[in-house]
Parts: sequence; C-alpha cells; structure tokens
Amino acid sequence: MSCSRFASRAVRAAEAPDCPWPHRRIVFGEHNSLNPIGFVLVSFGQCCPPIRGKSMRTDVIVGVDFGSSRIKVAAYDGEGRPVASAESPTPKRSGTEGDGFLVLAMIDAAIDLVRSLALPPGSIAAVGLSSMGEAGTLIDHSGALVDLAFPTWYDPRGADVIARIEDTFGSDDLTVRTGHHTHVASTLAKLGHVAAQTDSPLEGSFVGLCAALAWRLTGEITQEAGLAVTSGVYDSARGEYLDDVWAAAGLGGVALPRVAPAGFGHPARTRLAKELGLAEGAPVVIAGHDHPVAAVGAGMRANEVGDSMGTGEALIAVMRSDLARDDGHCARVLRSDPDLTFEVWPATGERLVVWERMRPGLAMQAFLDHSGLDRNTVDRAAPPPHPVDRVEHATARILELGGSADLPPTPDSWAAIIDHYVLVANEGQKALRDATGADGITLLTGGGLRSERWRRSKALLATPPLAVPTVRETATRGAAAITGATIGWWPDAESMPGAQRIDLRPGSLGDMDRAVGGIFS
Repeated sequence: MSCSRFASRAVRAAEAPDCPWPHRRIVFGEHNSLNPIGFVLVSFGQCCPPIRGKSMRTDVIVGVDFGSSRIKVAAYDGEGRPVASAESPTPKRSGTEGDGFLVLAMIDAAIDLVRSLALPPGSIAAVGLSSMGEAGTLIDHSGALVDLAFPTWYDPRGADVIARIEDTFGSDDLTVRTGHHTHVASTLAKLGHVAAQTDSPLEGSFVGLCAALAWRLTGEITQEAGLAVTSGVYDSARGEYLDDVWAAAGLGGVALPRVAPAGFGHPARTRLAKELGLAEGAPVVIAGHDHPVAAVGAGMRANEVGDSMGTGEALIAVMRSDLARDDGHCARVLRSDPDLTFEVWPATGERLVVWERMRPGLAMQAFLDHSGLDRNTVDRAAPPPHPVDRVEHATARILELGGSADLPPTPDSWAAIIDHYVLVANEGQKALRDATGADGITLLTGGGLRSERWRRSKALLATPPLAVPTVRETATRGAAAITGATIGWWPDAESMPGAQRIDLRPGSLGDMDRAVGGIFS
C-alpha cells in the first residue's frame, strides 16, 4: 500500500466562538502536534435551548450509526418516535490480507442516507453519531479527508505493532493506563500497520468515523472519550494520550483529536449541513462507541448488564461509583482478565467495563460459507439447546478467523456453535458483574436476536434474569437519546420516551418470541 505524504497541520478554527447553547463555552489553547484544533473545554453544563412547546415537535433529531455490516440513520421526534429511517451495507474492500473499511465511502454513504430521509429544510434540530471504535482516516495538509481502506477490527493485522509496543513499554503498565485497549483491535495497531506499509511517514490529523462526519458538518474536529479509548493510547483516568506510545508505532506525525465530555457538540455551519436539512447552528454530537450507545438506546440502566449479540458479542456494565474510585480494584480487574476493558458510559461519562472475547457472527458466517447451508433452513432444523453439546474454544477461534474447523455440515454443528457462545457469554457476565458490582437484569440486544435458534439458546441456557427491549434500532436511538439530552428535549438520555422492555421468565421461549416479534415484525 502506498500513501501520499501529508502535512502535519490540520484544519484549525481561526478564533474561539462562544458555544450557542447556554452554560458551555470553548476556547482555543496552544496548538501542538497532538492538539491540531487547540481547543480546551473551560466550562460544561446542561446545554439546552429551552423546549419550544408545540413547534419543537415538528423538528427531529437524526441518529447515525456506523456498524461493521450496516450503516443506519433514523429521525426521531420529540416524543421519541422514529419518523423516518434508512440503511445501507457498510462499504468494504476484501483482499488477501483481510477486509478494509472504505472510510470515505462510509462517510458518503451516511450523508446519502440522511439526504434520502428527505426531511424539510431546517427541521433537523441536532444530529447524534455513533460508530465502531478504532476505524477512521486522516485529514491531510490541504484539509481533505484521505481515501483510506482501514483494516477491520476483526482481522489480525497490527498484531506485530502491539507486540513491539508491549516489548518497549511493558504490557502491564499499558494495561492499567489504557484500560486494556493496547491490543490488535485498536487504532494504534491498525494505523500502525498502515504506516508500516507506506512509502513515507503518515502525517496529518486522525479522525474517527464519527469525527470525520462531524467535521464535514461543522468544520471542527473533536472526539468523544469512549471512542478515544479505542485508540489504544488514551488514559481516560488522566484524560491524556500516551504520546510516546503513539510515536513508537510510527505515528509521530499524526495528530490525535482533543477529547470532549459526554454530550458535547459543535454547531453545524457548513453548506452540506444546510443541504441535508440541519437547522442553523444545530449541534452535531459524537454520542460514542456503538455498543454502549446502543445500550443507551435500548434503555439499559446503570446497574444492569447489556449483551449485544452480533458480529462481535460485547457485554457491558457501568462500574459502581465506589469501585470506580478504588484504583486498586480497577487495576486488579484489568489484570484478572484480558477480555475486560475500560471505556466510558456515553450518557454520563461514568466508567464502563466491557467484556469482549467472542466473535459469534463471524464464526457462524464462516460455518455457513464452508458448509453451503442456508442460514434460515439450518436455524430451523437445529436441535434444542444443550449445555454439553458445544464446540471447543479452539474450534470457535478457527471459525472466527474464517477457517472451516472440519465441522460436519449439519444442523447439529450449527447448534453446537451457538450453544458454545451462549455458555461463554455466561462466563463473561459473571466476570463483568464481579468487576462492576452490577446486580440488575441482563438486557439482550442486537441482530443476533433474529436467529430463532440463538434466542432459544439464550432463553434456556443464559444466566437469568433477562429482558429484551422492544426497540427496533438501538444504536441510532441511543445517539438520538444522548443528543436530545444535550439540547434539552429530555432531562437525560435515559428519559427519552419510547424505550420499553419485556422481562423474560426463566426458560420461557414464548416470552422470548413475543419480545423479539415486537422488534423484527
């Protein structure tokens, strides 16, 4: 791969505008290699033009979600009801090394989807953005986004970068400082791999998917803390990047964006924003990382566990405040399990713990590709869930990497794969509850609920209590919920109207089907 040389200085605002919403103001501080915008948030509070009564209900908030498989947008009114939506496949490029996310095509796809909603001019009161964590591109010296095929989070490219970094800086220190994010699925690993393949050093300013779209709408660069941690070099406890680690990966010429608090947004002021229907000065909020934002959209509460079933299966919970203040406990948690990471709860900025070991969607697709079986047919023909008849961990890992694992092409094998992941999720749930003190229900979300066999296994084998939210698109709704709190449509993200759930009685297949029927009918 070749890449043109980029200048080190990115787009920078000429002066410090006052934020158009009460109680927030931004000023611009010193510009340096890791502060291309030079802004420092000097005050933060409830940011809200007052609700304007009946006329507000004609406006909408648009939520955008960049997923690994699909890009989705949805518009929500002041009652929390979806009034328009659209989606399209995530643009990717497949090669001998692996898949790459086509970042510019993804940004253009999101823009086209918002345009396809055909909303009246000026009717978009705000936009909320959510995405996978590590992917993004650069803004070059001319102020243009670089056309980059960013290595996907689920392939092993960048493992050599992480091995070299851990040898240099020590894996234990990096684990504690970055919340276990110096790993192969980080920006550090993926962009470090890209840098190693280029003819000249990478230079410019890194922007994630959300930040790139926000920049197109506002002309400003910023990042949300939960997405910043997925860089692999952000110390969320101290609120700073590990500059030396970033440079050691060959990225010293690439500036990282400053990090803003939960719910922060810049006002829309570009021609594109106006063309898409954004009101003058409408805030564009980077809501955060897709799994936790989707949990917000599903109505997850602070003492509960969220289980997002999809390409990857992430389990998340907010750490109880007394535990989050205990540095010793936090260090022990990170050292106890390599699959536990620290992030930020996007609704409030509290410490979030994520347990993510599994890639069930990848394993299931690999099995289907090698067996030639039809997903719906094998799903219906699979035998009932069983706690013993499961594939081995090594077999599951081979499937996640795209191998065949020599499994018989039968419904029994399909069932064994699914049951394996449900039982592994039980292990993760226990580790997560021990780490966070969460004692509420487990809320099941994600496209995996479309699989009849997977949800039956969850109903019969998963650790209760369980519930399923009756929300169709959780990530776009979560982005809208966080953004609505920012502009004062509701007091906090949890208060966005419309999130309901069905509690599942242990072992009740009927409850599960009734709950899921309300989502996918």
